[in-house]
Amino acid sequence: MLYFFRLFAVITYFFIFSFIVILYLSFRPFKPNNAHKALKLFKPAHWLAGINVICVKEQPEVGTAIYIANHQNLLDIFLIGKIWPKNASVIGKKSLMWIPLFGPAYWLAGNIFINRGDKRKAWALVDQVVEHLQQEKRSFLFMPEGTRSKGRGLLPFKKGAFAAAIKAGVPIVPLCCSSATMIDLKQWHVKPAYVSYLEPISTIGLTVDDSAELAQRCHDLMKEKIAELDQMVNDHKLK
Repeated sequence: MLYFFRLFAVITYFFIFSFIVILYLSFRPFKPNNAHKALKLFKPAHWLAGINVICVKEQPEVGTAIYIANHQNLLDIFLIGKIWPKNASVIGKKSLMWIPLFGPAYWLAGNIFINRGDKRKAWALVDQVVEHLQQEKRSFLFMPEGTRSKGRGLLPFKKGAFAAAIKAGVPIVPLCCSSATMIDLKQWHVKPAYVSYLEPISTIGLTVDDSAELAQRCHDLMKEKIAELDQMVNDHKLK
């Protein structure tokens, strides 16, 4: 019963949040920092869901960058939203455009839609991202797994985000979230979740041919950090 009450409350607030964001961003459409500012309005949803998100390490001062995060399930908006990087937009699938209220809010925030079924256009997007990075000083958040992991652990990374960072000459900054499967919405007690940035990873001196190696390096670092964050969740439950 508690689970369904929370689900109803969060979904209701989600649409209220989207409507408020549309009104707010209508006066400042497509600004680089829109997503960061808009997600501050999502904080009441954390209380409604009973999720306590704890930040272990804040966003480093790096200027323009490519941020990468693990992609798990619908709880991503709670976890990643807590420490969404400043001046960062995100690449999302085109179908998001058709979600009532949320689609227009997502668009006004300056995010980019992509047709994931068209690999040719997906790679052309890399050059588009590089242009934004260099000309607008707009950072981007990628979820390089390309799909929600749904409890399967950190999936292999696709190379697009890393190729874009190398071509633009900007660092990669990993953003790690503890496993969403450890959050039980059926319990009354506030459930902890931990999020953390890692140190920036330089792309200076690399070429696009190094994208796969860079992706694997970032994958290994994030996998290790996620395991550490999961242990922090377990340790919290023992208190």
